[in-house]
Amino acid sequence: MRGDLSRRDFLRRAAGFSGAVLAATSLGSVVTACGGTSATASPAGGASQGSSSAPASASAAASAAAKSGGTLQAALTGEPDSLDPATSSIYTGAQVYDNIFSKLVDLDENNQIVGVLATKWAQPDPLTWVFDLVDNATFHNGEKFGAADVKYTFERMLDPKTASGYAPLYDAIASIEATSPTRVTFKLKTPFGPFLNNLANNGEIVNKKAISAKDPARNPVGTGPFQFVEWVQGDHITLKKFDGYFRAGRPYLDGVQFKFLLVDQSRIESLRSGNLDWADAIPLQSLKALSADPTFTHITSPIAGIPDFLAMNTAKPPFNNKALRQAIAWALDRKQIRDVAYFGAGEVGSEEVPSGSPWFGGSDPDANGPDLVKAKAQLAAAGITTPFTIKYLGLPQYPELLKTGEVVRDQLKAIGINLTIEQVDVSVWFDRFTKGNYEITSAYQERTIDPDNFYAIVLRTGGSINTTFYSNPQLDQLIDQARSQTDVAKRKDLYVAIRQIVFEDAPLIFAHYETINYLMKKDVVGSTVNPTLELRLENVWLNR
Repeated sequence: MRGDLSRRDFLRRAAGFSGAVLAATSLGSVVTACGGTSATASPAGGASQGSSSAPASASAAASAAAKSGGTLQAALTGEPDSLDPATSSIYTGAQVYDNIFSKLVDLDENNQIVGVLATKWAQPDPLTWVFDLVDNATFHNGEKFGAADVKYTFERMLDPKTASGYAPLYDAIASIEATSPTRVTFKLKTPFGPFLNNLANNGEIVNKKAISAKDPARNPVGTGPFQFVEWVQGDHITLKKFDGYFRAGRPYLDGVQFKFLLVDQSRIESLRSGNLDWADAIPLQSLKALSADPTFTHITSPIAGIPDFLAMNTAKPPFNNKALRQAIAWALDRKQIRDVAYFGAGEVGSEEVPSGSPWFGGSDPDANGPDLVKAKAQLAAAGITTPFTIKYLGLPQYPELLKTGEVVRDQLKAIGINLTIEQVDVSVWFDRFTKGNYEITSAYQERTIDPDNFYAIVLRTGGSINTTFYSNPQLDQLIDQARSQTDVAKRKDLYVAIRQIVFEDAPLIFAHYETINYLMKKDVVGSTVNPTLELRLENVWLNR
């Protein structure tokens, strides 16, 4: 990612539109989850029970020789809008506040559910989840953590007055009961397969007294390994080690300073000079050289990233014509999109999840494209006479997305389609994209840990970020079946069927899957990429 404006300033963290504001998902480097053995099923989220013990991860193994002390100087691509987990809309906020707060459960770098504030959990019946909690966690304001805080957190998130973009992730909750200080019970309205994954995605626990005392957007108080110190607008946020953290011996660092920096050569020079220790992204044109540079440690993951796609407005001409959308899909050379727009980084676009995900189906019928014969046949079926002009809404602030449009423009010439690019500022783009004032554009959705995080909100009729305005009752029924199904194998089969409908109807076309790349100095130890794309730095240490 390069350019003047980060995607972190543009794409929101995980749930849906709130008024005219998009709430979606998040990007960032991570270390291992805060603790716990994995739940018993894979993909994550299908387990009916789990327990917490020692973290089974690469960073846990490295911790045997860990040194304490030092402040990590970390580069973030953008600045948070808020540090309140329920209302933050720019996902850079999660990169910071997930070091301040803790969740009941989380996902480790191997995509396994692990316990954090929950020591164990069980699903005694399809409508009930029971979590036993740690008894030694304390909030940074001195309040003892307990089941009442869990109840308050999710009731606050679901309260319309909070206007949380993440409420749709928990709308299956019927009630929450603090059955004891260390046990909480969730009752669901219907069976809900993504429940554990959603808790891992956006389940930071807050304290009622802290929320009431000061503006939580600027005064975050959690039970996490680091405590908020200051926010200097436009420059940095500083955290310090929380001495009362419930995991003995953590964190190793004395503190973290997050600096808001562009993804350009200057951050690489700062890493070389020692002004930075760690960076959350690197210029893609330099990825090959930097990943092989012995000066640095480069980390990526096959199971974490961002699906980029071409979105078409199906509510009005010309893309209310399915055959035209299919023609576009058959005309695309997505390998060329990756090679040109992303400098060969990431994966060829195929699905909402990467090929390393346990949810990956691998059944994209357009994978062998382009097929210009089929593309021209679909144009004829659409009743299109060439040359034919379509309009692409472009974002010059996001070079990879704009370059994708330019590559697509050149590819469509082969079937007689003239794609014109209108470049607009991100605020204009956002307004037009959300209101349907566009024909075709590039977009993406982050943290698609569970396919439901994509299909239920991006493509279901009336979905909170369904900006293609696509509607198919058959697809809606399958999406609802998949999210109410708790058997992992059956859910996977349903998503295979869902994808086939999407491939056929082509309201959007997966163009690229962007994998995550972190770069750090050799003496930074314990950082790993986590599927939730957050920064959790409690296991990171400096070998100095």
